[in-house]
Amino acid sequence: MAAGSGLGGLVPVAMTLVGIVTMARARSKRRAGPPARDEEFERRRAEAAEMERRMASYLAQRDAGRHHAAIEDERENGR
Repeated sequence: MAAGSGLGGLVPVAMTLVGIVTMARARSKRRAGPPARDEEFERRRAEAAEMERRMASYLAQRDAGRHHAAIEDERENGR
């Protein structure tokens, strides 16, 4: 395993290179400016949010109906 001990010094060098490449990519993205708005993506996201609101409303109404029906059952059974 003598060959393995010589490779230990390469890990910090590799990590340094990864950091430099990451910083260079981030800098080039900042220089390019903000990404253009994708109207299709925004429309789909708004539709998904509306669908989630409707589903939450439906589930709340359904659960309220169950609670109301359970109270009526208890009254009919004399509890």
